[in-house]
Amino acid sequence: MSQSRLLIRLANWQQGNQLKSDSLSIQEAILLDVECLLNSQQGNILIDEKMGLNDLHGHFNSHGSPDLDDFARQISAQITDYEPRLKNVSLTLDEEHKSLASFNWRLTCKTNNELDVIAQININADGLVCIKSAF
Repeated sequence: MSQSRLLIRLANWQQGNQLKSDSLSIQEAILLDVECLLNSQQGNILIDEKMGLNDLHGHFNSHGSPDLDDFARQISAQITDYEPRLKNVSLTLDEEHKSLASFNWRLTCKTNNELDVIAQININADGLVCIKSAF
């Protein structure tokens, strides 16, 4: 049985891409969904106007330093509230990949099946969120 969401499985089935969806691990499928969630802007999602992050474009253009702890709280709250397959979500600032043009965090959590999920979350100057598995 595939680990991706029903609507994704149906869309892949309609397009004849069944093998592609089956090759993803549950961790990869969850991280893809989290990436889509974090790339959504609050107020633009019809099912819940609190879903998604605030607009991130202005944080790189301001002269003051951004509140990275607040970003981490927002990201962690979004994952906790809208990704029920994950628990024990922990987000720490990634000092190893520090940059002036992006913000980086390390995500650690567990799935409901007790599988470890470890990933790097990167927000670039355009406000685009990229998530890469750390495995």
